Amino acid sequence: MSLIQIAKKPFPLICFILLLYTINYFYYEQQELLSDKSEKPLTKVQVSFSSSKTSITNNDDKNSPGSLEELNKKYCGKPTCKFLFAYIIGEQETKANLHFRSFIQLAEKLNRIMILTNVESSRISTCSKFPFDFYYNTDLLQKEFPNVIFKSENDFIFWLKERDQIKKKIYTNNGNKITSPLSILHSSIKLHKNIIKTFYDNAEPNFDKHECISKFEPLMDLEDPNNSIVKYTKMRIRTTDLITNQSRAKFSKLLTKVLTTDDEILLVNSYVVYPLFPEIMPVIPYSDYILNEAQKIKDKLSSSYIGIHWRLERSTPELLPECVQGLIKTLNKVMKEDGINNIYLATDYPLLSSKSQSSTFRNLSHYHHDAIKTLNETFKINTWTSLGGLEQLRKNNQYKEELNGSGIQGILDKLVCINSNYFISGPKGCSRVESLFTKAIANERSNRIDDKDSSLLNIIDRWTL
Repeated sequence: MSLIQIAKKPFPLICFILLLYTINYFYYEQQELLSDKSEKPLTKVQVSFSSSKTSITNNDDKNSPGSLEELNKKYCGKPTCKFLFAYIIGEQETKANLHFRSFIQLAEKLNRIMILTNVESSRISTCSKFPFDFYYNTDLLQKEFPNVIFKSENDFIFWLKERDQIKKKIYTNNGNKITSPLSILHSSIKLHKNIIKTFYDNAEPNFDKHECISKFEPLMDLEDPNNSIVKYTKMRIRTTDLITNQSRAKFSKLLTKVLTTDDEILLVNSYVVYPLFPEIMPVIPYSDYILNEAQKIKDKLSSSYIGIHWRLERSTPELLPECVQGLIKTLNKVMKEDGINNIYLATDYPLLSSKSQSSTFRNLSHYHHDAIKTLNETFKINTWTSLGGLEQLRKNNQYKEELNGSGIQGILDKLVCINSNYFISGPKGCSRVESLFTKAIANERSNRIDDKDSSLLNIIDRWTL
C-alpha cells in the first residue's frame, strides 16, 4: 500500500507525519554513512609512478572512533597522541637528510610520533607535494629507529579530520558544543652565528611561522583560538654548541628539556646545519626505486666507469677553458692506467631543458656551454638522461618540474658516483670544493673501501689546472 493510499484512510494525521519523519531520518542517516565510507582514514601510503594521485589503502571504517581516546589508540596505540612535525628543514637533501635524522632522535627522546614530512626539489618540507617515501625507504628507516612511530603527512591529516569529526559530535547536556582545541607548540629552532650563548625563549604570536603550514586549515588553524591553542617559542643555537660530540651531548639535553611538553603537536621550523645529538645516525636509506635506477645505470656502463661530479655554479667562468682541459688530461690518464673506458657525469649543467639542474644556478654563460661542448667532443659522456634514468617518471608530466631541478635525479647522481670505480671532482675555480654532496660521496666510498670493496680504486681525486 502506498503512502498516498495510507493518507486517504481514516488514519490519524499525527501518525502519518511521524511516519514520514522516521522514513526521512533513516534515509539521511544512510546517506551520511555512505558519505563517511568514501572518506576512510589512511593506514598506508604508496607512491604510484603511473598516476598523478597518491594511492590510499585503508581498513574498514565500521568502527569509527567515538571518542578522542579511541581515535588516539587507533592512530598512536595509546590514549594520547603527541606528534613532532619538523615541517621545514632549511637545507637541500644531503644536509636535510642529516637534520631530519636529528629530529627523529628528538622524537624518540620526547616519546613523540614522528611525522614524515613531504619531499620535492631536493627539500624536506611541508611545502613539497610528494610523500616522504618518494625519496626514502621508510621500512629500513623504521628498522633504524624501532622505538619511534612514524606517520605520513596524510596520516596526520586523517587524524586531524577524525579528531574534528569527534569534536563536532560531542555535546554537553544543554546542547552547547564541547570545544577541545588542539594544543600546539610552534618552535623556531635555528643556528645563529652571532650570539655568545644558546638561548630558548617565548616568542610573539606567528613568529617564524611558515605560510605552508596553512595547508592544514581548517583542520589545524593556528589563527583560530577555537581550533588551536598555540604557544610560540624560539631557540637560537650558538655554532660551537654543535661542533663536537661533547658540546652536542650538553646541547641535546637542553633541547630535550625545553621541548618536553604535554602539547599534542610540536611544530618545528628549523635551520640547524649540524647534527643535534652526539650520536650521528646513518643516512636515511633511499627508496628501492632510486636504488634500482642506480643499478640499471651501473649495468649499462658495464659496471666499470669513472664518475665525475662537476658543479659549475661555483666555478669562475673565465677559468672554464683551462678547467676542461685539466679534466680531459686527468680522464686520459685514469683511462690509460686503470683500463676504464666509460664516463659518467653528474652536473648542474642543463640536461633536460635550458634550465640548469640547480635552482640557484641561473647565470649560464658561453664559457659553461663551451666547456661541456669540448668535453662531449672529446669523450662519450654519459648522464642519467642519456642512459634512460628515471624513465617512468619522465613519462609522467606531474614529475616534470622535479626532474628539471635538483630533486630525485640528484640522489640518483649521488648513488651512481658512489658506485663508480674511480671518482673525481673539480679543483677550486673549476667547481665547488667544499660541497656536502661531494663529501657525502667520498665518505660513503671511504666506508666501502674500509669494508674491503675492491671495485673502488680511490675515494676522490681532483683534477688540476
